Amino acid sequence: MAFSLGAPVGGYSGSALRFGLVDIRPIEVSETVKRFGLKFRRVTRKFQSLEPSNSYADLVTFENEAIFNTIDVPEWFNADELVTIFSQRSVERYEKDTDLKKAVEEIRKATRKGKPLLSFIQYFRNRVESEREHYIEIEADRFLRSSFPLSFYNKLVVFDNTFFNFLEALEDIVRLYESRASYSRNFLMYRRKIAEMQRYIAPMIDDVDKCNFFYSRLKKYVSIWNSKDYKEVFNPEFLDFKKVDLAGYENLYNICSEKLSETRELLLRYKSQGFRKELDSEESTRNMFGKLVMVPSGYLRL
Repeated sequence: MAFSLGAPVGGYSGSALRFGLVDIRPIEVSETVKRFGLKFRRVTRKFQSLEPSNSYADLVTFENEAIFNTIDVPEWFNADELVTIFSQRSVERYEKDTDLKKAVEEIRKATRKGKPLLSFIQYFRNRVESEREHYIEIEADRFLRSSFPLSFYNKLVVFDNTFFNFLEALEDIVRLYESRASYSRNFLMYRRKIAEMQRYIAPMIDDVDKCNFFYSRLKKYVSIWNSKDYKEVFNPEFLDFKKVDLAGYENLYNICSEKLSETRELLLRYKSQGFRKELDSEESTRNMFGKLVMVPSGYLRL
């Protein structure tokens, strides 16, 4: 399996979560229904999408512009063209993700009897969890088909584990606030509880997005310097450590590591909200080595 690029395992980092949890507002809808010859006034609570200042396409384009404006690009590539093709790929993947769109749509259709926000984050977390084992296998395969140090691959796995830990913490917070909101005596109090939740989780999502930026920048830097043309940038056959500038790589790697540590420390502060697991990077490394020892010795690099 070759090296491939994309968002963290199972999703689109914080962007989709922001669309489904933060860029919405609760509304009450009043309608008249007729039953048994009598008219009744029925009031239901739903969520309405806010008009976002930027579309998903705008967000990924902005991020890719920032990435390719802050790294050295090989002379055989044009930075603007790289921005275009990476952004188009992200948007196409997002547009084809019917499951995610359905999950967001269900929030808007939900009534006050359910907990649509909790259901949404649980959907997102379950999706990531179902793909974690496969992701470890991908990273082990990448290690075997490259000359990069294990520290590089371990950093990728640690990020994805941190992203999953973030989803766990977010699920606990959403569960707490949505439950409080469901017991509100009136719609005004309900709306205040949802707004309070959004103010609480928005900085978390922003921080994980920043971490994802440095993570994505490091991966794209490695990819483009190991690609001969635009068709190969998503899937280089082999990652040669000698093809990247050592000083440039170490700079990007160290920035990514520092931000990752900051994000993990931030998540640890949310443990009091019911954070269920310790952040364990060593477990990820052990899992990767476990995959490697199952590979026939002839495949191992000398």
